Amino acid sequence: MTRTVRSAIFAVIRAIAIVGLLAATLFPLIWIVSTAFKRNGEALSSTPSLFPHTPTLENFAAMVGPGGAGTFFTNSLVATAVSTVLTLVLAIPAAYALGIHRFPRDAGRPLSLGFLLLRFLPPFAVVIPLFLILRNAGLIDTVAALVIVYTAFHLPLAVWIIQPAVQGIPKEVIEAAQMDGAGPIRAMISVAVPLLRPSIATAGVMCSIFSWNEFFFALIFTNNKARTYPVFISSLITDDGPQWGTIAATSLLAMLPIILCCLFMQRYLVHGLSAGAVR
Repeated sequence: MTRTVRSAIFAVIRAIAIVGLLAATLFPLIWIVSTAFKRNGEALSSTPSLFPHTPTLENFAAMVGPGGAGTFFTNSLVATAVSTVLTLVLAIPAAYALGIHRFPRDAGRPLSLGFLLLRFLPPFAVVIPLFLILRNAGLIDTVAALVIVYTAFHLPLAVWIIQPAVQGIPKEVIEAAQMDGAGPIRAMISVAVPLLRPSIATAGVMCSIFSWNEFFFALIFTNNKARTYPVFISSLITDDGPQWGTIAATSLLAMLPIILCCLFMQRYLVHGLSAGAVR
């Protein structure tokens, strides 16, 4: 077998593998889009079909009617946006201090690891004390409660993502800014933050995704007024059975903000993830 024939065979195998992986990845999304345009009876049929026989928009109409998804979508959007901004506002100076400051006996490394370990704290381990604290503060069933909880849980992750990029900033750049009269805060804002934009964008996208998809705390800490979009989707599984058409339609809307966020931040994400992976 010649080298040309082997190369052709490997190219065909690689193309088949890529097409198969792409099909497996996109099939759930295609099925959700198809189900969103099916009536519930057709979606529950024992002979499923990829494309709807009689396409309908009634699943999307149910989202905008009375008791629809608008309020819950807004609650999730506000909680996600505010908690992400607040997380970044707190994470940037924390990561900057951990990355620039020289700790005695190399204490900065275990301190940084401690921040990351806080992110892996099981939510059910702290849900009861958090509930009691929020209830005593009168914050149960408010978006503010979700903002506080999301910020507390995502802050360690944001610090861990941004800190390696801070350590990659040449010390001469910071020292030059200080020689020009810039204080620590001015040097951080004017010099470090522009250089940290990819890592900041990566941390912001990661925190946004986790906040937008969060279900457990939203289920426990909200009732009606501040109920979020994932909890609303779960409520579509009723005593009469799952409303698959409406669930698919609301799921499509749930994907939209994250897809737009990732597309908007795409040019920063690859560099930011690579910087956060190199210690």
